[in-house]
Amino acid sequence: MTLIGTTSAMLGATPLLAAEKRKGSLSGRQGYKVSGSVQVKKHGDKTVVILGDDYLFDPAKNPPDIKIGFGNGEKYAKGSKIHDELTVKKGSATFEVPASIDTSKYSELYIYCEQFTVILAVAPLK
Repeated sequence: MTLIGTTSAMLGATPLLAAEKRKGSLSGRQGYKVSGSVQVKKHGDKTVVILGDDYLFDPAKNPPDIKIGFGNGEKYAKGSKIHDELTVKKGSATFEVPASIDTSKYSELYIYCEQFTVILAVAPLK
């Protein structure tokens, strides 16, 4: 009887074990100084991007239309933007990724200027 109860409890915990997490460190591009850790975490059907406490976007620059998105080989994948505008320039922040974006298809996270199609920072994800 105890063995069956333990097995049921373990089966109930399985979705928590299926959580996926990839991490990376931002580095600036195009003369921008951007640094800090990032995480892409998946729990069930929700995925979030987390900028770490150490995140810092170049305080000397203020480009328009900053976004977060995904891609491969330092090429932004159209349709992978996760929000309307990144206004956080320092410290931690969390953003929910739209369900239509499959983050497993991408090896990099980008901070970019959508208006001028310029990648400002890249974080390879592992």
